[in-house]
Amino acid sequence: MSMAFDVRHLAVVTWGLVNGGLLAAIGAEWRHDIPLPQGVAHAVPPAAVAIEPLPDFRLPPRERAFAVALERPLFVPSRRKPPPMPPPPPPPPPTMQKGQFLLVGTLITDEMKAAIVREVASGKERLVVEGFTINGLQLERVEPDRIVFTQYGDHEEIALKLQRSPKPAPKPAVAGQPPAAAPAAAASGGTGAPAWTPRALPPAGATQRPPPEPAKPMTMQDRLKNPLLKDFYK
Repeated sequence: MSMAFDVRHLAVVTWGLVNGGLLAAIGAEWRHDIPLPQGVAHAVPPAAVAIEPLPDFRLPPRERAFAVALERPLFVPSRRKPPPMPPPPPPPPPTMQKGQFLLVGTLITDEMKAAIVREVASGKERLVVEGFTINGLQLERVEPDRIVFTQYGDHEEIALKLQRSPKPAPKPAVAGQPPAAAPAAAASGGTGAPAWTPRALPPAGATQRPPPEPAKPMTMQDRLKNPLLKDFYK
């Protein structure tokens, strides 16, 4: 038992001595005051080298480098250049839209000429003076029974449609009074000459009404009061 104990202690001592020697050698190598052995050169830093940047990358000209691919494209069945696209057709010229208005009446004075028209879409009546425009249409001319609109080199003439009143029914004959005037042909026996018919006299004691006075010409105040002209003279 004593001998085994001594061998174990001897191994531990030996291990400690070996490790201590190694640590001492490593420490000696790291000391700065120990001169380097002969033949070992000091490390010299490398000299600075000027590095020039490469030029920017650019593709070669397409017409020169890819001339064959341009002349015979790969994705076209005919291997030929497609024909140039035709230019788009020009837009159609604007045309005049007719039938927008109906002529209700005309107003012709020494100072102006105007027309009263009714819009077909809305049914509103508007006053248009000659030379002015409405919905893009210019009132070119105003006549007593017609007007002319112009637009885009075209014109539209609108006539005034007069609605005739129905003929009154003949009054029945009253006893003691002469009959109403008969047609001229029947009264003259079919000869076509007008026949004279007696005029019925008013009964005795009846007062005769004086003839109506002629209408006076419109003044500027009357025109300002007129609802059709008040907007024009504002």
